[in-house]
Amino acid sequence: MLVNKASLRIAFLMMACSLSFNSAAFAEDKPTWSVAIEKALDRAEKNRTELEKALNEAPADQRKGMEFLVANMPDSDLRSLKADFLLENLELAYKARKQVVWGAKIPDEIFLNNVLAYANVDEARDPWRKEFFEMCLPLVKDCKSAGEAAQLLNSKLFDKVKVKYSTQRKKPHQSPKESMEIGMASCTGLSILLSDACRSVCIPTRIVGTPLWANKRGNHTWLEIWDGDWHFTGACEQDPSGMDRGWFVGDAAQAKKDVPEHAIYAASFQKTNVSFPLVWARNKKDVFAENVTDRYARKPAAGLTKDGSQDIEKAAAAYFAANEEQREKWKFDEKFDQLLGEQEEPVRRAVWKALRSAPIHEELKKDFTSNQVKYKEYLSPYVVKNVGEKPEKGWPLFIAMHGGGGAPKEVNDSQWRVMQKYYKDQPSVTGYKYLALRAPNDTWNGFYDLYVPPLISNLIRQFALFGDIDTSKVFLMGYSHGGYGAFFIGPKIPDRFAAVHVSAAAPTDGTISAKTLRNTRFTFMIGENDNAYGRRERCEKFNAEVQKLKDQNKGEFPVEMEFRKGFGHGGLPDRDKIKDMYSSTRNPVSKHLTWELTDPVVADFFWLSVAKPEAGQAIDAAISKNSVEITTRNAKQFDLDLDGRLVSFDKPLVVSLNGAKSEHTLRPRLLTLCQTMQKRGDPELAFTCRVRIEADKK
Repeated sequence: MLVNKASLRIAFLMMACSLSFNSAAFAEDKPTWSVAIEKALDRAEKNRTELEKALNEAPADQRKGMEFLVANMPDSDLRSLKADFLLENLELAYKARKQVVWGAKIPDEIFLNNVLAYANVDEARDPWRKEFFEMCLPLVKDCKSAGEAAQLLNSKLFDKVKVKYSTQRKKPHQSPKESMEIGMASCTGLSILLSDACRSVCIPTRIVGTPLWANKRGNHTWLEIWDGDWHFTGACEQDPSGMDRGWFVGDAAQAKKDVPEHAIYAASFQKTNVSFPLVWARNKKDVFAENVTDRYARKPAAGLTKDGSQDIEKAAAAYFAANEEQREKWKFDEKFDQLLGEQEEPVRRAVWKALRSAPIHEELKKDFTSNQVKYKEYLSPYVVKNVGEKPEKGWPLFIAMHGGGGAPKEVNDSQWRVMQKYYKDQPSVTGYKYLALRAPNDTWNGFYDLYVPPLISNLIRQFALFGDIDTSKVFLMGYSHGGYGAFFIGPKIPDRFAAVHVSAAAPTDGTISAKTLRNTRFTFMIGENDNAYGRRERCEKFNAEVQKLKDQNKGEFPVEMEFRKGFGHGGLPDRDKIKDMYSSTRNPVSKHLTWELTDPVVADFFWLSVAKPEAGQAIDAAISKNSVEITTRNAKQFDLDLDGRLVSFDKPLVVSLNGAKSEHTLRPRLLTLCQTMQKRGDPELAFTCRVRIEADKK
């Protein structure tokens, strides 16, 4: 058959058009990813094919969700998560949205970030959604709102999965699977568990927390639920009255938006310009957040103006200037008690300022100016120097004690001069005061007798009042004779120190208890060949006792023996210890205290005090949510010194004493704050409320 040229040209053009159209159609079938997705795929490295599979296989009406996940994943997830994990998470999240009555009311941006997201912070990536969907949907099927459903889950979930709060958990940021395997979790683990259960049935949630309460009583994590707006609740702490209630409300009200460690943050899967502070991984910055402090922080109470602060200073100054008889009968205007309850920290600062300027420290000030410290007839001179620049919160203070002991004065003076430069200056840290303390005598136990703990307490008081130190950054250290002193002093008054280090020394039998070191960093270095006076053997015995305590109390007792092979009594590699110790900070309001008294001298221990201390007395006290569990031995009467860092004043304190329960009304009083401030000479060990406990009464 003959075909003219015109017909061939038309046929060719039609074929070309057809090919062009089919190529365009093919191009439209292959998605074009955004710049953010392409960058994420590049960072996925060898896992790129898994993510491309997840993106390509996502249903068209769910593709936006998959793109959101891939664009916001941390790099560790980009390189590890498989397509099947992501596709199942996607399918079940959208399925739940269709099956609950509130699903359609959730804005897309809330759904993506607070329902679809498969993780809250940096917990292990478990495929939790299917199990929780099947468990939780029947529970909430009759609920009319996300808030109602969240409260129901909070009240029922933890019994159902058999998980409870415990400090014995393996790690703070456990995944749901990890928590359910061991039956316990921290506040963070409980919050993750509840959040994932809620998300499984399309309840928008986010983890919220603070790295450190403004009153320094610790950190905490809780949950926010979106039900038209954000509302908060404690995980496994459902309040029968509803959301936006909890034991931590008073603490949260003191949060400081512009102080990172005291602000409140809500975790976000979507990338932001703020990192969520992970207290278990402080250098990790790939978990994102919003600063939500404004939602919690209470506006300053009326009256705490400059004039109000001056009024408190004036009232406290009058108390401190009074004689002992007058102070015993003293009463403050009740308006100051009310102000203290509303604004504890500003009032504390005002009272501390009044105490520092009070005329009652004349003798102490003379000693400070003369570089000496006294207790009764004992006097110790010291040499002090500043290293580096003063940190914002004040100078850390390192107290170093020399070797020698039962030797002529010339020998001990020589050892003191050595200690003045023994621990090397550390230019890599911000700054500190280094104080070399001379023993008050030349006896064998010059640094480890009953007069020494109060002598050291007076030394710390001097520098707290006149030396501009940070009282939560005081350190104690010593070598040989001074090391024995540190071994003696540290466990007796651990509430005064951020950390204690001992070199070439050992504990003296019967004079201390390892149990008092539950919350205080304590290290002791001993050489393999340091066997004189049983030093190595006694250190190993003490270490065995500590290890047993550590095994029984996971995460507590930060005590460590540093065994150095090949070394004897001298020349231990400890001269850079200041650098090792510098990062430690005292927690003056640790929630669990164990106090085994070994002498009649030390009457105060963190927030516990006894009127008549005696060896053989023991008190174990643990505070949680306005309840305190106490067991005692031979301690008939003692006090709990409390404040807003430990308890809430809007509810009674429930005390369980050796199994017998009682309730106590709590009321902050300016008089109590002034009394404890003067007694302890430390603003962080001053308290606003005292509860007297009679152990021999039911």
